[in-house]
Amino acid sequence: MAKIIKIDGDIIFIGMDDGGIKEVRREDINFEPQLGNKVEIFETESSTIVSQKEEVQDKKEEPQDKKEGKDIYINVNNTNQNTGLPNGYTYPSSNNTTTVVNKIAYCLLAFFLGGLGAHKFYAKQTGKGAVYLIFCWTSIPFIIALCKKADANGNILV
Repeated sequence: MAKIIKIDGDIIFIGMDDGGIKEVRREDINFEPQLGNKVEIFETESSTIVSQKEEVQDKKEEPQDKKEGKDIYINVNNTNQNTGLPNGYTYPSSNNTTTVVNKIAYCLLAFFLGGLGAHKFYAKQTGKGAVYLIFCWTSIPFIIALCKKADANGNILV
């Protein structure tokens, strides 16, 4: 970043990023120059304009850890309550009553003992299992289970 390093009457000396020094006339500067001012230089073949570089003044005070040279901050906020799920498998956000079960075991139970609700008891849904037990005349659970997509481990959400 270019910076004013010397003021000698109408000549202003500016230290450049590359280590060089640029001399400009006071009339090329659109502000009152002070030593240490950070500046930007714009040039054409016939003229030079020097503008004061604006610095951000709303820096917050650094935390004590940062002042001591500790620059690594890790914010761990794990609110995922989906424990026990296979890798890459998450519960639907709108329904918290789903359970991960093996699709083959669930379908076999639904086919052979679906009317009695055995597949619902297997999925730890005892209330629904009791309803199936009461209304044991249907075979719909088997068809619904077959239509569900399984993950890589052969599990489905029910």
